[in-house]
Amino acid sequence: MWRKIIGILFALVAGLSLLWIGTDGLRAFTAEKARILDLEREQPKLPSATLIDSNSNNFHLQELEGKYTLFTFMYTSCGDVCPVLERNFAEIYENIPEDVLGKKVVLVSISFDPDHDTPTVLKSYSDHFGADGDRWKMATIQDEQELQDVLDTLEVIVIPNEYGGYEHNSAFYVVNPEGKLTNIFDYQQPQTVVEYLDSFLF
Repeated sequence: MWRKIIGILFALVAGLSLLWIGTDGLRAFTAEKARILDLEREQPKLPSATLIDSNSNNFHLQELEGKYTLFTFMYTSCGDVCPVLERNFAEIYENIPEDVLGKKVVLVSISFDPDHDTPTVLKSYSDHFGADGDRWKMATIQDEQELQDVLDTLEVIVIPNEYGGYEHNSAFYVVNPEGKLTNIFDYQQPQTVVEYLDSFLF
């Protein structure tokens, strides 16, 4: 009797141990969550890339170093996830104090559809969401290889679909002043990004 109970308890402990290890302490119950946790542990550094913003100004990703940069990846003709993503990004933007915004924190929305999303199109999109073009930039990376390098580094998945649009994952990406990815937040929970920044910047 006791031997059977001990055997059951041993199997239970072994199973829970495997569950704990396999889910990173019960945090990674999905492949997407596991991917995010791996990225946050690795903290990859952004590669070199030249962007053109909604005001037709060129800038380099490395120019953003020295500040915390929040990124989203979208395309302006997207009719489902992207408007929600950018509306929630606007909520973050509006809740960052003026004495921090632009000085310690900047926001950048990068379109992965540079053929369509010209500076003129991005300007209209910026105006719609209230991006000022300075502290919150909307931009594209026109060099195909540089764009792909950035997407690959942050594991942003972009797949053309049969309707001329894209299937893609969405999130808020936080890059530290050294240019390294530190956190990825759910795009449906903008308040968690504000709370994260508030814990050490505001």
